[in-house]
Amino acid sequence: MGVKYKKSKYDIFLNQNIIYNLLSRSFIQVNEDLYNYLKTNNDFTVNELGNVFNKLVEYNIISQDNELSIIDYQYNRAKFAQDAASYIIYPTLLCNFDCHYCFETNKKSQLDDNNTEILKKFLSTQAESLRELKIRWSGGEPLLVWKKIKLLTTAILENAQHLQYNFSMATNGYYLNEIVANELYDLHFSDLQITIDGTQAEHNKIRFTATDKDTYSKIIDGIKIASKIMPIRIRFNVYQENKNSFPNFLDELEKRNVNNENIEIFVKPILSKQDSSCSCGLLDDKEFFEQELKLCSIAEKKGFKYSMHPNFRNDVRCLFHQTNSFVIDPDLSLYKCALDVGLKSKEVGKINSFSKIEISDDEYIKNCLSYSPITMDECRNCKVLPICYGKCPLGQGNHYIKDKGCIPEKKSIKFKLNQFINNGIEII
Repeated sequence: MGVKYKKSKYDIFLNQNIIYNLLSRSFIQVNEDLYNYLKTNNDFTVNELGNVFNKLVEYNIISQDNELSIIDYQYNRAKFAQDAASYIIYPTLLCNFDCHYCFETNKKSQLDDNNTEILKKFLSTQAESLRELKIRWSGGEPLLVWKKIKLLTTAILENAQHLQYNFSMATNGYYLNEIVANELYDLHFSDLQITIDGTQAEHNKIRFTATDKDTYSKIIDGIKIASKIMPIRIRFNVYQENKNSFPNFLDELEKRNVNNENIEIFVKPILSKQDSSCSCGLLDDKEFFEQELKLCSIAEKKGFKYSMHPNFRNDVRCLFHQTNSFVIDPDLSLYKCALDVGLKSKEVGKINSFSKIEISDDEYIKNCLSYSPITMDECRNCKVLPICYGKCPLGQGNHYIKDKGCIPEKKSIKFKLNQFINNGIEII
């Protein structure tokens, strides 16, 4: 009879006879007969599959392994890695806008010269000693202190002889111009995330300055310029009042010639701090999942690329679960979640005057590191566990409510992967 192999729990059967495995993050294209055979059966032998057998095993399309054990190993390897770190750095909490839903407190805080030097030494040392370093600059509006970000990024690069690094930025895009775009490119930033709050009319009601009531146009102009030389991910903030205007937003982009191979779009619900009384028409998880799938389809029909979950290629949900990873605010206080920035009760430590990490809440760190998605039935049984690694640990309420704190790909993974195939986009 031969040794039996089972179809992987994490196989996604796509268009064009393509099978994608979320655990190996590999795909294979087979003939139609084999595609249908694999899709409709669960157990296989070497003799049944012939020459393609070895490739199917290599890509984990079929397996004898305990897949949950592999996921648990990969998760813990990433969680406890001593030679890798991820930081979300807030060099300023100042912002040129004053969005009514913003969850940040102490908005006047920004890196002073002394803390800039301390952080520079810290990041230089990290660059020298680590194998991998990921930094996402955020705020506030990080481009308000672009000179300091350039200084700090340059210090990393000067000490990065053996370092795998990734720099990205979340910005409102208002100060993005040709000079800044070229400097970002020269400093090896991998991509920018730029947030839009709806159509031109909707966005300008929320995001404006004392002297500019049409910030939308300036931001779109910056996107057009920057997308010529680097990837741009446009985040469309979706809420009750604008959930039906996404097609109009895409039409506006089309009219302004904002659609090229460097631009991807995705939608996210507005998040508020856990104790916030924000009443801006927030979507709950179920509403957002339904809305996101609908908007994916609209983007595809209008010829726009839709972005995947940002941690698609990571082995851990976020830095909350990683030993060496923190959110760093302008005072050099450390947190385990961006939603906690500015809340002194959520500080877990600080980068001290000697440019060393000094932990002040060991118990909280232990709680962060004790979390495992493998212990939760909903996660254990979820098809997208290998690209999610568990529910959001904060800000999403009770973990034991179905779909609470889950990534949207739980509902949309097949659609998105098919869209990637249809657009000829690399999905490994």
